[in-house]
Amino acid sequence: MEPVRTHRANSVVEAARLHRAKDRKERGLTLVEGPQLLKDVIATGAVVKDTFALDAGEGTIPVDRRALERLSGTKNPRGPVAVVEIPTEWLDRKRNLLVSVGVSDPGNVGTMVRTAAAFDWGFAYLPGSADPWSPKTIRAGAGGQFQTPVSRIGSLGELTGWATVATVPSGGAGFAEIRERPVAVLIGEEASGLDDRVIASALHRLTIPMSGPAESLNAAVASAIAVYELSKGSGHDPAGV
Repeated sequence: MEPVRTHRANSVVEAARLHRAKDRKERGLTLVEGPQLLKDVIATGAVVKDTFALDAGEGTIPVDRRALERLSGTKNPRGPVAVVEIPTEWLDRKRNLLVSVGVSDPGNVGTMVRTAAAFDWGFAYLPGSADPWSPKTIRAGAGGQFQTPVSRIGSLGELTGWATVATVPSGGAGFAEIRERPVAVLIGEEASGLDDRVIASALHRLTIPMSGPAESLNAAVASAIAVYELSKGSGHDPAGV
């Protein structure tokens, strides 16, 4: 029987380093935690390198609780925690695209990726955005990163072929006025929104109508509404979601 690995074991230490963006980028690996999430990620054809769990089982490396906590990054880990290859990033120019323009919260970025995957959109992110391949973002995205094309882009200039749509709190067009496809919907940081230069460079400005007193929406919520509405009549029927 394979010996139980402690939090100081080399394999545990090396895997835990994947919580750092630098290590993920250099090694092309990330961490996926939880039985259902891991099952869903495996179903996409993702390559699993190692799987750590409290209970020894077929294909798993047994670890003690301190080791699992180190791998998970949480105090009450569910396990198992697996080391998984990050898929090759790419832009599918035939799909609509949801773009994070500096959205720094991993929870928001993960939810945006999950929304993109749910409606068969692609997802792109600019420098300053939370890493969609961090373990926390993957949890928030329910593994959507493995279900739809994801790509880091250096600038909005790479979005040739898409009708760019800047989301703004007021003064923008309604959904029905945006007829071009494919579209690239630009979502900015929660507190500051999109930069004036980004807004000026976009083909369209979009404002989500709100009847209540709130001035703005959470970035992930705004992106979900925009994706849902702009999916209508574009070959995807959101009624079944």
